[in-house]
Amino acid sequence: MSPSVRLRVLWERYISPARAEAEPGFRAVLDDATTIGVRIAGLFGVVTLLGVGVASVVTGFLGGGDVMSSAQSVGRALSDKLFVFAIPAIFLLIARFKPGLSAGRWLLTAFVVIGAIVLTVDDVERSDFQFLAAWLSLLLVFAIGTVPFQPVQTLALGGFLVILHTMAVVIVGQDFAMLDDGETVRRLSYLLLVTFVCTATSATLYAGRLTQYKGMLRLARLRDRLQQRGRLLEARGSELEAQSSELEANVVRLRKAQAQLVQSEKMASLGQLTAGVAHELKNPLNFVNNFAQLSVELLDDLEDELREDASRSVDQALEASGDLLVDLRSNATKIREHGRRADGIIRSMLAHSRAQPGPSRPAPVNSLLKEYVGLAYHGMRAEHSGFNVDIQTDLDADLGEVLMVPEEMGRVFLNLLDNALQAMRKRAETEGDDYEPVLSVTSRTWKGKGVRVTVRDNGTGIPADARDHVFEPFFTTKPSGEGTGLGLSLAYEIVVHGHGGKLTVDTKEGEGTTFTVSLPGEPNVMADQAALAPAVT
Repeated sequence: MSPSVRLRVLWERYISPARAEAEPGFRAVLDDATTIGVRIAGLFGVVTLLGVGVASVVTGFLGGGDVMSSAQSVGRALSDKLFVFAIPAIFLLIARFKPGLSAGRWLLTAFVVIGAIVLTVDDVERSDFQFLAAWLSLLLVFAIGTVPFQPVQTLALGGFLVILHTMAVVIVGQDFAMLDDGETVRRLSYLLLVTFVCTATSATLYAGRLTQYKGMLRLARLRDRLQQRGRLLEARGSELEAQSSELEANVVRLRKAQAQLVQSEKMASLGQLTAGVAHELKNPLNFVNNFAQLSVELLDDLEDELREDASRSVDQALEASGDLLVDLRSNATKIREHGRRADGIIRSMLAHSRAQPGPSRPAPVNSLLKEYVGLAYHGMRAEHSGFNVDIQTDLDADLGEVLMVPEEMGRVFLNLLDNALQAMRKRAETEGDDYEPVLSVTSRTWKGKGVRVTVRDNGTGIPADARDHVFEPFFTTKPSGEGTGLGLSLAYEIVVHGHGGKLTVDTKEGEGTTFTVSLPGEPNVMADQAALAPAVT
């Protein structure tokens, strides 16, 4: 800090504080300090008044003799001096009216001036200035200790007391030679020193009050800022709560939309099943119709056989018609077998269309694969009758039932098979008769209780830039309108999260794709609990 800056700071802090007093807040602080100071001065006056009374009583009891006379003289002088300091007792009454800073300063200034004159006149009459400097310095200390004077004002009061002391000693005493007295010089030096000390003390007290006031202002501003920040945070908190509520509502809507999309995808795959289901139902229905017709004809033959000879006994008639009865029984058995086959196909379709699958249960993987291979292929053939595929199945004969959710895994197999058939058909459209589409489906035991199923095609393959995205929702390489992009993502969700298994892809563009489904064959508790929970609507 440069000297000029230091001087300016000292001037503003200690010598010219009137600018700070113009602030209403700091002025109020000084007014309060003045009221307290005036009250303290009044209490000091009361105590001094009691001292005057004690001194008067002691003086009254002192008798004759030189020693007693000197003590009596000293007691009267002390009583006269203390009476000056007892005058502020009336300040207690004045303090009740809460005088302001200006009134308090004028009051204490008047007390100091009048008290100094009274003390000086008393010593002049006694021609004893030995303790005058001490009494005057006590007045100055009393003044700055009660009312907040500015440093300049304190210096002015001290200068007045020094001048008054000098005038009393030199002019009133008419003894210029006393200036050469070392004791007098020491008393003047003492009074000057007290003046400067009081000025410094006044400056320090004043600066302390000013610093305290500025600290209070900073604390008040900080409190206001904190309150404002608190209000802003409260408002922001309300906004965040509103946004959180809105987000929760959006999440609920998104979940509903997701459930609807998933169900739409399931219904779309069900639509793909329709042609295959119709083809699969056609065969058992044809068998049922044919064997029913044969049964009708056999019944006609049986009736003719029984009416041919009415004299035969029942046993003879049954023995003669034994072959017809065997054929009828065989036809009924076949009708029941193919009826069950049709019923199984319808049940599979209904299970596939259910919005909420059932829990995990043992299911024959090979039978499931055979069923969905036939459904997918005949569904493709129904739309593209000229498209033929060499389907090669290599199913592990030792593979029994595996724990799974059959409805869900049926969707997975159907989606993989349908994608394979579409990829091969697309390649067939490009390469023509030189291309021979081959679909290979295999099943193998995996890790004891599990199963690994591979669906391999020699279709178009998946482009390199799309391999990392095939399991992402709404990603599709099909033309617009031909795919939703949810099939493989749903398959991944079912296999990985629903069954705790793995779904991987190995592909080479232009040569084909292999999807591998690996199921552990162990219960997935979380998936089963989710399956038993109500569906989102």
